[in-house]
Amino acid sequence: MPAVSVPERLVGHLLAGHPWLYAEAVPAIDDASTGDFVALLTPKRRILGIALFDGHSPIALRVLSTRADERPGRELWRARIRDALALREAALDLRETDAFRLIHGEGDRLPGVVVDAYAGHLSLKLDTAAWLPHIGGLVDALVDVVAPRGIYLKGVSGQRRRSERGAVELGPEAEPRTLYGAPPPEPTIVREHGMRLGVSLVHGQKTGFFLDQRENRALIRRFGAGREVLNLFSYTGGFSLAAALGGATRVTSVDTASAAIAGARDNFALNDLDPRAHEFVVDDAFVFIDRCAAQERTFDLVICDPPSFAPRRQAVTKALRAYTRLHTQALRRVRRRGLFAAASCSSHITMEMFLGTLREAAARQKRPLRILECRQEPADHPSFLHFPEGRYLKFVLMAAD
Repeated sequence: MPAVSVPERLVGHLLAGHPWLYAEAVPAIDDASTGDFVALLTPKRRILGIALFDGHSPIALRVLSTRADERPGRELWRARIRDALALREAALDLRETDAFRLIHGEGDRLPGVVVDAYAGHLSLKLDTAAWLPHIGGLVDALVDVVAPRGIYLKGVSGQRRRSERGAVELGPEAEPRTLYGAPPPEPTIVREHGMRLGVSLVHGQKTGFFLDQRENRALIRRFGAGREVLNLFSYTGGFSLAAALGGATRVTSVDTASAAIAGARDNFALNDLDPRAHEFVVDDAFVFIDRCAAQERTFDLVICDPPSFAPRRQAVTKALRAYTRLHTQALRRVRRRGLFAAASCSSHITMEMFLGTLREAAARQKRPLRILECRQEPADHPSFLHFPEGRYLKFVLMAAD
């Protein structure tokens, strides 16, 4: 097994639970190829752990274990999956919910592996091509522990990547396809706290849906009664549907993708709600807000859950300006004594940064905001305390005075 010496300053971080070693932080590993297991050594050449190597990623090594009695392979994958499933069974009411994150990569000690469960079908997404040589063993372990109806490979993040040696093309093994069992139905009908949703594992965003907002949708359902609601960046209407089922008088869903808005209509009908009683708009959220301003149109509850404005650290400054602009404009559309819900899915934007954009928006509008709920990832998206990069979700529900 190839080996690399870990700098002394990083040994404690790895032992505390941080699962990454960047290529710039460790010596070059010339005798390793992407997908190889690499022994991690202390400066005194003692075994520290074992990691998975990716020769084309800034994250060169993803730590699989720091225990002497653990070896990478199917037995370890099975143990990790069993632990992850036990956590979900303890944290979630699986009688009312059959859509959840089963494996949350680094948080479940399978770094680079994301597995979401959708009514018995599994959607698998890899954050590194280093897992491709081991995908057979990973699938076998999932079948052994979970016994799914099927396993669908959603793909590998960055299928065309850049390295110092130029462009890297991943082969056909990285292409989306069914790896086991039956292909996922289109759509796959799932339950979330009893709410029914149609999800496309093949064409949908992420692994098919945004499961990390599940508990926040339940929160919006509790606050929806009697309110007129605006849901910006609505996708297939998860928040919209939750508000309507909670008793909202009218919900307006806005998204740039016509397919997403069609999916939102379908989800309303799936739950015996008449889509004609609500509004579905294919439009840019900023353009729609401007049109509402011209019409002096306001709402009792405005929800802003945009795509990531900061996919890279270099984009943070620009992203903070965009969040501030969005929050300022959206807050103008909130009626007196109304509610404002804002979210961010970028790990490069900390909670304090995000709250800062809300403070600035409130100051610009001279609208004091009271925080009712301030949330991060749900229990099926765990992260290690020493791994701040794993904490990415921000959701804040506020009363606008």
